[in-house]
Amino acid sequence: MPGRARSRYTTYLVSVTAERSGGRGRSGRKPAPLVYAVMKPNAEAAMAAVRSLAEEPVAVAIVGSLSTRVSKGLKLKPGEPRVV
Repeated sequence: MPGRARSRYTTYLVSVTAERSGGRGRSGRKPAPLVYAVMKPNAEAAMAAVRSLAEEPVAVAIVGSLSTRVSKGLKLKPGEPRVV
């Protein structure tokens, strides 16, 4: 009897940057982006998971991925976004 098929996860690095508002601030600088590591089966699911954490309009982009060894070292769990 064959075993159940395992779903494959990839650990994506997702950058989150606050979108600019219409006015200019005093400093004129953009806030530093946050980078999340999240284990999901595809990039779209990773971006959706991180986007759901945001309370204001943000720009979300995939900026890389992590190896399985690093993901295990960070003790990431599937579907759990974590700031890195």
